[in-house]
Amino acid sequence: MDGRSFEQRLLQQRARMHVTPGQLLERVERSPYGPKSKAILRQMVAHESTGQVGFALFDCPPAIVRGQGATVWDADGKAYVDMLAGFSVSNVGHAHPAVLAAINAQAAELIHYFDLPNAPRERLAERLAAMAPGAGPKRVTFGVTGAEAVDLAIKLARWYTGAPTILSAYGGYHGVTGGTMATTAKGGMWAFFYPVGPHDAGHGKIPYSYPYRCPVGAEPEHCAEACTSYVRRMLMGKESPFGEHRGGISNVAAVLLEPMQASAGYIIPGDGYLKEMRAICDDFGFLLIDDEIQAGMGRSGRLWGCDHEGVVPDLLVVSKGLASGMPISAVIAPDEIAASWGPGAHVATFAATPVAAAAANATLDILENEGLVARAAATGAYFRERLAELQERHPILGWIDARGLFVGLEFVRDRRTKEPAADEAGWMLDHCVREGLLFEKGGYLYNRFQMIPPLTIERSEIDRAVAILDGAMTMAETRSGIARPLSVPVTAVTGGAPSPSPG
Repeated sequence: MDGRSFEQRLLQQRARMHVTPGQLLERVERSPYGPKSKAILRQMVAHESTGQVGFALFDCPPAIVRGQGATVWDADGKAYVDMLAGFSVSNVGHAHPAVLAAINAQAAELIHYFDLPNAPRERLAERLAAMAPGAGPKRVTFGVTGAEAVDLAIKLARWYTGAPTILSAYGGYHGVTGGTMATTAKGGMWAFFYPVGPHDAGHGKIPYSYPYRCPVGAEPEHCAEACTSYVRRMLMGKESPFGEHRGGISNVAAVLLEPMQASAGYIIPGDGYLKEMRAICDDFGFLLIDDEIQAGMGRSGRLWGCDHEGVVPDLLVVSKGLASGMPISAVIAPDEIAASWGPGAHVATFAATPVAAAAANATLDILENEGLVARAAATGAYFRERLAELQERHPILGWIDARGLFVGLEFVRDRRTKEPAADEAGWMLDHCVREGLLFEKGGYLYNRFQMIPPLTIERSEIDRAVAILDGAMTMAETRSGIARPLSVPVTAVTGGAPSPSPG
């Protein structure tokens, strides 16, 4: 013990995490933005909570006022290649005319009338039920946000199975509400829930395959097998809180997973991880909840991320890219599960409003009519080739995860030791924002870039992004004295299989 009381430690932790409005204003004033953007940012600092996420993503966030396709502009007219897409929301590009037309037409008829049936909503439910993986009839439960849909999936899984526990993975991100925070493995976010943490006996954690830094210590090519073997072992013994397999007792309702982890750094698991987790759920009598909120809607070069391994989940969760910016979410489940409860089991005032449902139907039309899923696979393959060229020249780029336009880059100070280049990643992000490229920095060790552009992005825009990244890596390597030539052959450190063609 360090001699401090619990109250002292808590106060010191809160002091470390607290940022004052004055400190945020200092960031605004030293930012590279123009006067109109800074005026908006000053308003934000003056009137919004200091807990708003923008200053967590960037030293100072841009004030974006317009978007078209895969380009956005700030209040001063500066253009940025958008590799954030509103966090995988604007999959069909900003201001797509078909989405705008659908919103305007529906708004002229009816914007909202509680959580009651309407024509666009019922058309959307029918389409989503038909689009979900697997045979047999399915039903849809609507929500407003992704977190609400995850909450719904958990509630439905517990109701249907009669078991209390949800297993989710380290590195997973499924929402930050009171009901979902326990499934999102981020200690910094949990801390804001003190003194009562967002956890109860109904949650447990399992490892997720992260080939470059396998959580159970396996080599990249064996990480998936090692992680799933670990899960099997932890479920078999009678000392496990999750059940007693020999006695036929299970306390687990479902395993909740992303097919590829998003907020953790856009990590693609080793081949076979999701398929083996499906087998574990079958063997132990658990449901599998597939969180497709970021990986789905064509981003990975397949409609759903689970399609890459031919996995059929029991419940599929979708939001973000479903309606191109209008708030809506859904849980899709087989008839037997989704029809197991009665009217009033769920209610949300703004679930599947007529306008949001109309925007979602237009988005699905665009995905189909413009072949955006296949385009994401082809454009993503081109993007990966350009990134591989950077990796050949830049020792700081240690690992590439790329599947369609779901792309994660990991930066290291030395490829042999894999020492994370966390400070350098921060410098590079600032450089890229100044040069007109937006994306998120994240990762377990603060050293990954998460690149998720609209599926409509042009190759010329990818070339522009690659040129900016090239300059950022050169700057960081020079500033940190990262040595050349490469300390490890590049073929030993490139991860993430190329996207299969859409099926």
